[in-house]
Amino acid sequence: MELSTADMAWWSNVFKTLGDPVRLQLLMQLAEHSGAEVAVHELADVGVSLATVSHHLKRLRCIGLIEGRRDGRLIYYRLGVGVRSALMQILHQRSQVDV
Repeated sequence: MELSTADMAWWSNVFKTLGDPVRLQLLMQLAEHSGAEVAVHELADVGVSLATVSHHLKRLRCIGLIEGRRDGRLIYYRLGVGVRSALMQILHQRSQVDV
């Protein structure tokens, strides 16, 4: 499998972004909702302030892992198209490997 320089840079950014435990936890919480939208305040139980949650969600949105929609003062997030199935494949593969 060959990747272009741009693809390698994008994947590197994805892995850096997911290297933060809070961002990974937020992504997993969104995955549990099976594509349904979730308001920011519903994701706030990750051990950091609501402002920090918003910052982490912005990072995930900027690289395309999640999508956001504003409705008045609330912002709703969901996983980007295809992200849930890719995440589940990775987690399934991990369960098959002895480490």
